Amino acid sequence: MGDCLRRELLYSEKRPRDILFREIELIVADAGDGDDPKILSRLTREAAARARQRADQAGFRFGLWDTASKAVVKAMLFAGVLLAADGQPIPPGITAQATPVAALKPRYQDISEAFLLRFLIDRLGDVTTRDHTALAHVLFRQFDRGVPLEDLEDRVVILLAQLADDVELRDEVYSVR
Repeated sequence: MGDCLRRELLYSEKRPRDILFREIELIVADAGDGDDPKILSRLTREAAARARQRADQAGFRFGLWDTASKAVVKAMLFAGVLLAADGQPIPPGITAQATPVAALKPRYQDISEAFLLRFLIDRLGDVTTRDHTALAHVLFRQFDRGVPLEDLEDRVVILLAQLADDVELRDEVYSVR
């Protein structure tokens, strides 16, 4: 599962992803206040730099901020949570990186992480109800024993429920409609 996400430059660990989500949100909000939204390529680079700085201040060591920021932004782009000035999702494609990001969809984190889950179901084709633990590990593992695995598995089933319009369960196997 992790390799599937890595091959498509969509894999990011949960803690760095959360830090990047927060920095992206702050950058977009700050740019929106001044009516000067950043183009997606600049947003990606700035988010990586700010996340690196915030993590260093918190004593969190992580060396792949540029790669993680590209993966998080790609997931956000394909999830349709990055909005252009007209309020419409920025479409993936050749113009995406040059498009100013004016806003984020409400619940952008849930939508982005649900996209990753849907992507795995679609690509792997054999994701079953027995894979909830594996999905929790690949999508939400924080390398923190203080976070109960049950909470991470609950996150998986909550996101699956949000995908009910796009994903169905047939004979214990999930598939994209």
